[in-house]
Amino acid sequence: MAQTQTGKWSLKRLSRLTAPESRELSLPALFLLGVAVAVVHRYFDFNLGLPGHHGLELLTAVMFARLTSDRPWVAVIVITGTAAGEVGLSPHILHAFKNVPLYYLIGVVIDGGYMLLGRRSRFLAVAAALGAGAFVLKPLILYGIAAVSGISFGFMRQAGWFPIVTYLSFGGIGSICGALLARAWGGQNKPDSAPSA
Repeated sequence: MAQTQTGKWSLKRLSRLTAPESRELSLPALFLLGVAVAVVHRYFDFNLGLPGHHGLELLTAVMFARLTSDRPWVAVIVITGTAAGEVGLSPHILHAFKNVPLYYLIGVVIDGGYMLLGRRSRFLAVAAALGAGAFVLKPLILYGIAAVSGISFGFMRQAGWFPIVTYLSFGGIGSICGALLARAWGGQNKPDSAPSA
């Protein structure tokens, strides 16, 4: 009898996590969302030939997760899934590891921004600025490393400020997509949701 009760309790709990009124992804689902980003990056590379184009899927997933949950460090959890997926799927593990600290920086900045801005993060313009600002840190840091070490990175094939502009653009567009998905998911029905931007 105790086993049946436990089983019933587990099923009830599981259904509560996926019920329409919950709208919040579980921790394993957040991790798997990050892994899905890595799978898209690895096997569905649309190779636009523009620096930072993977910001579309990365920031869409991270911002969607961040804006549909009030848990702390949601972006970092998604990034953990992405980092694990990138390292696990990459034929060049050292190259994949190079991106891991930069991914975590993006996650920490987005989570930190959400903690500071709260519900204002749900405005499309604010979400876009937050995501673009976090994502552009990647080329800026790599430019700094290149200046000190003389190492050249792939995105530097494009001259001048072009990579900065594309990283900002893809980060911002991905964040807007994530914010729109969050609204469609049900974030707009939350009592503390912000109106349309």
